[in-house]
Amino acid sequence: MPSEAELCERFDTSRNVLREVVKVLSTKRLIDAQRHRGLFVMPREQWNYLDADVLAWVLEKGSNPELIASLVEVRSLIEPTISRWAAERATAVDLVGIEASYNEMVANPTNPEAFHEADIRFHRAILFATHNVVIQQLSDAVSALQRAIFDYTFATGIPHMELTMREHKDLFDAIRRKNPEAAELACHDMVLRTAGRTKMTESVTG
Repeated sequence: MPSEAELCERFDTSRNVLREVVKVLSTKRLIDAQRHRGLFVMPREQWNYLDADVLAWVLEKGSNPELIASLVEVRSLIEPTISRWAAERATAVDLVGIEASYNEMVANPTNPEAFHEADIRFHRAILFATHNVVIQQLSDAVSALQRAIFDYTFATGIPHMELTMREHKDLFDAIRRKNPEAAELACHDMVLRTAGRTKMTESVTG
């Protein structure tokens, strides 16, 4: 990359501001600031794709079926287990939070943006219901992953909305009944359908 002085001149900014920018981009693993050598763009496979900004920046350039497929694979790996743990450990307070998010989905079948955000809060509430402090610290990353997938695979229309709400109700009911096997299966089926929509989108755009 250009030198620090060149970048300051190009963007008409101070060295302090530029260094803060470099610090942020380094934490996202987009660039490598090497002392006495300069700034280097990191290989794409080393970028932090669980960072909400990185995902947004990559996907705003257009669809990226390979990345979305990778995100779906990660989701299918971790979310069924999260749902199982939530069914085993959820408290009454947790259930109130999950149900509130589900009710927001039900109340917004014709408002895709509100429906979408309620969907993400639903899964975030389930994640916190695991009472696993490490998983809870990953909540922002998991929500970013889900948001990227939903943006790519989200389908509107009453039949789709009804199916989505039914799937989420089945998952909530399984957690509420403290049935880990049913919760894991319900989440697995939900993610599997998302994967199916991803493949359909790839076949259309490919």
